[in-house]
Amino acid sequence: MLGLFLVSDLIADWFGREVIAGAGFVAGCLLGPYFVRRHALLRVVAAPPALFLVALGIAQVLTAQGTSRHGKVLSVFEGTLLTLAALAPWLLAGTALGAVAAIPRGLGQCVRELRDELREDLRERRPGAARTR
Repeated sequence: MLGLFLVSDLIADWFGREVIAGAGFVAGCLLGPYFVRRHALLRVVAAPPALFLVALGIAQVLTAQGTSRHGKVLSVFEGTLLTLAALAPWLLAGTALGAVAAIPRGLGQCVRELRDELREDLRERRPGAARTR
């Protein structure tokens, strides 16, 4: 996913078309659930926005404008924020579509298993609960 996001961000920067970055994000979100094992579905559904932010930051550093160090840092920061704002609908749609694509692979079961593990963990942390070592 990170590679796809980085390539799509770089192409979008070079051609000045943010739609390419958005389409790359949606493609990564849709393809991700089909290339992982079932127990990794929760991570693959939750990770794309963070991975996209990392890829976008790298792409902004590689394509930064400015002559001074301060100018480049400002360019990277500004470019990242403006691109994220422009791609917000793509990010929301890609994340939602990725979650929907993961449902047939067993996302619901993964969520139930996580919920059960968290409940068990909470039961063990209650005051007066038997401590196991």
